[in-house]
Amino acid sequence: MTKIYAALALVIASATSAWAQYVYIDFSDTTVSVNQGFADVDFNQDSIADLRFTLLRDTGTTGLISAVLVSPLDSARIQVVGQQRGAYYYPNRLAVGDSISRSSSLWQGTSPSAYFGYLDYRFNGQHDPYAQWQAPYSDGFLGLRRNVNDTVINGWVRLEIAADGKSFTLKDAGYQAADDSVMFAGHVWIGLDADRDLTGYTWRQQSDRLEVLRPAGQSPRSFGVVDALGRLVLRGTWTGDEVAVPTTFLAPGAYWFVSEGVEGEWHFGFRTELR
Repeated sequence: MTKIYAALALVIASATSAWAQYVYIDFSDTTVSVNQGFADVDFNQDSIADLRFTLLRDTGTTGLISAVLVSPLDSARIQVVGQQRGAYYYPNRLAVGDSISRSSSLWQGTSPSAYFGYLDYRFNGQHDPYAQWQAPYSDGFLGLRRNVNDTVINGWVRLEIAADGKSFTLKDAGYQAADDSVMFAGHVWIGLDADRDLTGYTWRQQSDRLEVLRPAGQSPRSFGVVDALGRLVLRGTWTGDEVAVPTTFLAPGAYWFVSEGVEGEWHFGFRTELR
């Protein structure tokens, strides 16, 4: 059994008001690859495990079955985005930006009697057509909802299932600390050192500074840099085509750049290293 707790909990609390209720949880990537192996995830960091992810690998009596299951550890309080398809229950594979909110209608990703849902299911190597974690084999987001003292907390867990169906990897999670706005799959997902060519802007990191560039002639934007404890370490107004953030004064670790303007919200994570 593997229990997953946060190595980094990033609360976007100070840079701009729009980020005040979102928490990003970066735990060490956890891969399960043995038959009947499982990992438990506490997605809202209250020290109570919420979900169990289980691998079935090359098991079965009439043929080889490989499957990835998700089970709520408190079936009365935990729901998963998904629905019944045919005779069984399947969690949906969400993409970045998909809504997870009070208005989300599909909260039947796990069976109300058996208390699990099929993220992936293969019989003799053939996919169950209803399971959504199929090619392309890349990250997907599992939408979640937890009732805590009559308050609904929405969130997500990011995971990847191997192309052969014989392992899965849990990567990180996020949640909405108060039920007062929409939660999106992948919201406040750092994706450190991932996509550096994003809609509306680009960024690059030099040895002593972070440079963020945008097209000429745009309106001023507010921006801030938040550290891994949710503390605002730098705030400013971006008026030109480029903003350069000095990084030599930052301790080694993970940071979050956030900016707001008429073009929308821009955000990404970056690291500083030992010098």
